[in-house]
Amino acid sequence: MLAEMRKLILVGSRSETQATMDLLHKSGCAEIAPAREEEGTFRPDVSARADELALKLADIEFSFEFISACTREAADLSKKKIIEYKKAKKEFLAPQPTLTFGEFTACKEREGELANVIGQLKELSAALTECSSEKLKCENALASLAPYAEVEEELGSFAPTAHTYAAIGTVTTSEFAEGEWSEKCVWRTWGSGSQTALAVVCHKEDEEEVRAALSDMEFSPCPAEYVRTYAKEKEEIDKRAEDVASRRAQIVLQGACAEENLPMLKLMRDYYSVERAKVTGSGLSACTATSYVLEAWVPLPYTEQVDKLLEGSGESLSYYFEEPKEGDDVPTYAMNNSLVTPYETVTNMFSAPKYRELDPNPHITAFFFLFFGMMLADVGYGVLLTLFTSIYLAKVKPPRGRGNMIKLLCMGGISTIIWGFFFGSYFGVGASDLGIWYWFNPIDDPITMLFLSLGAGLVQMLYGYFVNMVSLFRQKKPLEAIFGNTCWYFLVFGVAAAFFGSSLASWLPYLGYALLGVGILFLILSGVVSNKGIKRLGSGLGKLYGIVNFFSDLMSYTRIFGLGLASAVIAMVFNQIGIVIKDMIPSAPAIGWLIACVIFFIGHTFNLGINTLGSYVHDSRLQFVEFFGKFYEGGGRLFTPLGSEMKYYYVDEKKYEEKPRKHNKKSKSIIGGKN
Repeated sequence: MLAEMRKLILVGSRSETQATMDLLHKSGCAEIAPAREEEGTFRPDVSARADELALKLADIEFSFEFISACTREAADLSKKKIIEYKKAKKEFLAPQPTLTFGEFTACKEREGELANVIGQLKELSAALTECSSEKLKCENALASLAPYAEVEEELGSFAPTAHTYAAIGTVTTSEFAEGEWSEKCVWRTWGSGSQTALAVVCHKEDEEEVRAALSDMEFSPCPAEYVRTYAKEKEEIDKRAEDVASRRAQIVLQGACAEENLPMLKLMRDYYSVERAKVTGSGLSACTATSYVLEAWVPLPYTEQVDKLLEGSGESLSYYFEEPKEGDDVPTYAMNNSLVTPYETVTNMFSAPKYRELDPNPHITAFFFLFFGMMLADVGYGVLLTLFTSIYLAKVKPPRGRGNMIKLLCMGGISTIIWGFFFGSYFGVGASDLGIWYWFNPIDDPITMLFLSLGAGLVQMLYGYFVNMVSLFRQKKPLEAIFGNTCWYFLVFGVAAAFFGSSLASWLPYLGYALLGVGILFLILSGVVSNKGIKRLGSGLGKLYGIVNFFSDLMSYTRIFGLGLASAVIAMVFNQIGIVIKDMIPSAPAIGWLIACVIFFIGHTFNLGINTLGSYVHDSRLQFVEFFGKFYEGGGRLFTPLGSEMKYYYVDEKKYEEKPRKHNKKSKSIIGGKN
């Protein structure tokens, strides 16, 4: 169910704003809301502190990316035997680190350590950038030296003297042409391709004419720094490139070794994220020169807990709780049992419910559970899925509010085992081959599977109309509730009696026609009562098109039939391929079975993975479109208390894990404050 929310109004001294924020964070159940601005109040300017924290978070994100890049490169260099690097072993399925509130707030003392680590990483990053620049220079130097690979003379020997002009450089072969200039000098070319090395020597008096001819040919002189032979110049460049590569490898190794700082970086990332949320929250308060007014949303079951925390804080606070007013942006907080909570993941992926809206999570739980198993439907797959997810949950022990997707898949595995038993499928092997009882095999009896899928869908759709009827009655719209929902029951039972009732009793078809008439009349009336004026008649007749939409939605449930058959057929095909391969090697049955087992493992792993994903996606789609469309609007905003910004760590204060008290909705919900 969705918890009722209360707005906490706090008034205190501005000097104690941070302490109040810490208390609300410690409670773990308060979301800061914009305080109402009254005359004489103002919003405090927190932009400077918020920007400072944003920069610190950006530095931490840089550190994550830099260390990750270094560890990847170090692993590659280690494989090539360039450096010795062994990546630190991580505990398999390690539980999420948990801190007390005191340990978390003590993170401020580690800011100096964080600054040193980030400073060192930035220096390493700058050094890597310098290495990259030097590497590029070496590559460019080799490229510019390449045309002179066949020149055996020292490149510096082609220099002008008092009586001669000499030069060496490159010219494109497409524009190289002999002419009168070539008769006035000695010249030679080396190499071929897009560039050719050209050396010329002429008398001083012919220099101008020769230089003009070279300019026309886009002659590019050899860089002045190359004075030795090609071999010696290349050797020096190669040595410089090796030094750069060696220096880079050592820098990368240092960056990879900084991986030992990741726990501290993750902790500080969470700390600064929460601090930024507190700063942003304080910017939503309404202040005077000496005091502040702060507002926060608190779920009703936790108001007593927050009251005790604030009362025992020792701060000079005045506070009280009030019910939401019209126009308030009230967040949504679902409080369901451990069976329903995992399915909140599905609902929230679509859209969070609005405050005061009916909580859809309890209503999709059973249907999602059943449909998932019908789509995967294999005892072997269900056992593996349940086993793997159970091991994950036992090892990681996700804290409250986390790991819901894994819990959902674990329950999906249980449903898969149940339906796999009914359908007689054990890793694609039929129960008839194993001598085990089963209800029916979807491959042998697809029509029964099709009708089962449509029947399950029809039950969900009719249940959705029932939920919508209850919701409309709660909104005091009885006519819309009755006409807009009961019409579908009349229509469904009318069709069933009219077309299939004759086999039971001769009078049932006539009853079915009567029910169809009532259903159509109620459907028209549902459009009439929900509109005003001239729109009533048109809207009422337009409702008849809803019959087409109804059957269109019903046909969507054939995807249960399709995925159930696909999973079984793929499993069976991989089994047959493995057996065929085994039979092809009769002389070596052990090798045949080994190859078959490899095929079984790859095939069933693929089938389990792809159909688990398909079952989740298509099951979710049935809830979003066919089920939610009957009663659920969504568009709400999830409750995000201070502290929910944490990603890597979890604050677990034991005394605030007690079960919240259940409140009688008829009782007074306003709690007095402390002055």
